[in-house]
Amino acid sequence: MNNKQKLIQWLQETSFREVTLSVDFIVTGYISYFYLSQLLNATPEQLASIEWLSTVLLEVIVYSIVLMVVSYIALAFISDDELSRPMDVREKQINLVGYKYSAIILQVGVVLALFQYNIAAQDFEFMQSSVPHLPLHILVGAFLAAELAHYGVQLYKGRSGDIYE
Repeated sequence: MNNKQKLIQWLQETSFREVTLSVDFIVTGYISYFYLSQLLNATPEQLASIEWLSTVLLEVIVYSIVLMVVSYIALAFISDDELSRPMDVREKQINLVGYKYSAIILQVGVVLALFQYNIAAQDFEFMQSSVPHLPLHILVGAFLAAELAHYGVQLYKGRSGDIYE
């Protein structure tokens, strides 16, 4: 069995919502990888430049929009009108559990970013930071981690079935 046949078999055995979540998880993972690789490969001059930072954030936003639109269109072609069907009670519960973990990660990220911003504003060197605009990077990282958790938890809960734990 070649890879194309394995993919077709997996698509036939998997629910459409799970395929959609998997595609969203992969796209978000790629965008997170792109953002982190840009940060890790940047020179100190680039990290300090607001123009470079604006360019990277604009690329992340454009890639997010384009990849999500392309994946949505591709999924619409392979679905049997499943996009227009409302979620059932189980899917709604799984979605809420995903939002719960996503909200926790976002809240922690915002608190850390505010804490880091206040430390930097007070010129208190609690953490030796060689990364300019660190609160912004914390916020973007928290947002991407929250999205990954949102999709990942939904995939796990949908597959395992323990949605009330």
